[in-house]
Amino acid sequence: MNNGYKLSALAASIAASVSFSVFANVEIEPVNSPFITDVKGTIVEDHSPKPVRPAFFSLSRMLNNPSDERGDWFNASANYSNLQGSGVDYVYDHLMPPLKPQPIIVAVLDSGVDIAHEDLKNKLWTNAGEIPDNGIDDDGNGYIDDVHGWNFLGNSLGVNMDHDTLEVTREYKKYLALESEGQWIPNEKRDYYEGVKKAYLESFNYYTNALDQVNEAIEMANQYKIAILDLVDHKDFSKVGLETLLSHSEPSVVIAAQGLLDVFEKWRSFDYLESRLSRYQDSLNYHYNLDFDPRKDIVMDDMTNPWEKGYGNNDVKGPVGRHGTHVAGIIAAERRNGIGIDGIADYAEIMAVRVVPNGDERDKDIANAVRYAVDNGAKIINMSFGKSYSPRKYIVDHAFRYAARKGVLIVHSAGNSRNDNDIKPSYPNRFAAHYASEPIPTWMDVGASAKYADETLVASFSNFGQETVDVFAPGYRVLSTTPDNNYAAFSGTSMAAPVVSGVAALVWSRYPDLSAVELKAMLMNQATVYPELLVKKPSSPDDMVPFNSLSISGGVVSAEVIFNTLD
Repeated sequence: MNNGYKLSALAASIAASVSFSVFANVEIEPVNSPFITDVKGTIVEDHSPKPVRPAFFSLSRMLNNPSDERGDWFNASANYSNLQGSGVDYVYDHLMPPLKPQPIIVAVLDSGVDIAHEDLKNKLWTNAGEIPDNGIDDDGNGYIDDVHGWNFLGNSLGVNMDHDTLEVTREYKKYLALESEGQWIPNEKRDYYEGVKKAYLESFNYYTNALDQVNEAIEMANQYKIAILDLVDHKDFSKVGLETLLSHSEPSVVIAAQGLLDVFEKWRSFDYLESRLSRYQDSLNYHYNLDFDPRKDIVMDDMTNPWEKGYGNNDVKGPVGRHGTHVAGIIAAERRNGIGIDGIADYAEIMAVRVVPNGDERDKDIANAVRYAVDNGAKIINMSFGKSYSPRKYIVDHAFRYAARKGVLIVHSAGNSRNDNDIKPSYPNRFAAHYASEPIPTWMDVGASAKYADETLVASFSNFGQETVDVFAPGYRVLSTTPDNNYAAFSGTSMAAPVVSGVAALVWSRYPDLSAVELKAMLMNQATVYPELLVKKPSSPDDMVPFNSLSISGGVVSAEVIFNTLD
């Protein structure tokens, strides 16, 4: 079963993709949605913003013009503007205690970080035990030249993996192999595999049908465009440009323009059609392709050994690094340097650990990354990823329990499937499958909040859970750093998690004697609350529910409230 596999794994890794990372086998947003176009694990792709070099925003400007829609609005104060940010600017200007701050290492486990970015290059963790680029493991930690972190998705020759399959594909392939070999499968395992089979085939058929639809739409749109160009010299094929043709004297032009506008009612634009074509083709060529196995061709580790370490290389950006760079900027982009955005934590040091491909992360890599972060001094681990299956959950649980014992705060994005995580869990999570103890005590799951204190406060794509999501944080159209000194606005719980990580680093840098458990309690208990606010429930937008019923804390994380309390 080939499923459209066209490139060798090595060729695919070298021909680096410019697409967003795909982080889970999750529900896909309808293509005719008015805003969201893709739900990819924990990032929502929004096709309207383009990479920009933003104007620099000052707190005084925000205070004088509360309606000013700055891109890094997570810094704004909910008390001094309409924006329901985390009050970070107000802390710096009015609440910062006269204490000597200490650096806080924040490990960003993600798709890669552009460590040369103008707004991040001065905010990096540096391994003092390594001599750069000498090809020697100077500090003896098992990783050669790991100066700013490590990449578990490459090999020692410097070749890196970009695309990978989804976990559902890998599990379905495992099931097919067991069946073909005639191996006996216990009933409980058979039920599991039948669920995997159902999920895989539903997704594969969805993308196959979606690809057919977008190809038909592209063919129709091109026919209308050709019909217009045969009659008039027209260059603007945006909706606005097409509407100018509706009053044309030639009826055929009007008919073709209206036909193209009808196509764009669902498919928006030619650029959007091309993005969908690429998205659906990539899903079939890579994510759901049973014959695609880049791991063995590139990483070349022993996948039968879940405890193996030392594989990979020190290229922490990888082929793209867009998602991870965005996450890192929210936490620690240099403040008030007159360029880009303001990150949250002035004394945060970013440790870049690349573990998430354009596909699903592997349990083995996550476990190794967590241990690497802890052993190299990280106090906070940010994980803006998730998936629907975790076949080696025990090794991930072991690593997280190790991190918790070492007093590390673990911040994880709740997901973008509009799911109630109390009912339908995603992975990784705080619940250790093979331990009878309590859930991991230093774990936090974060939902995404939007800009205003109204019915839209919970982002429409965000997962939620009164028992499993700890707190909400700004995650809607958040401007942050992207590779090559660019900036872009993304939406997702991927953006909300680093807001919490950033606020945690800001607090911990001034109050280092707090334990991880105490800091977690502070982030939850000193949040901005909205006692009487009803919001649209993401899983059923027609239902209005109390905002405080969608998470454990019932609030949005707030540095301002925390520092007011500490003061």
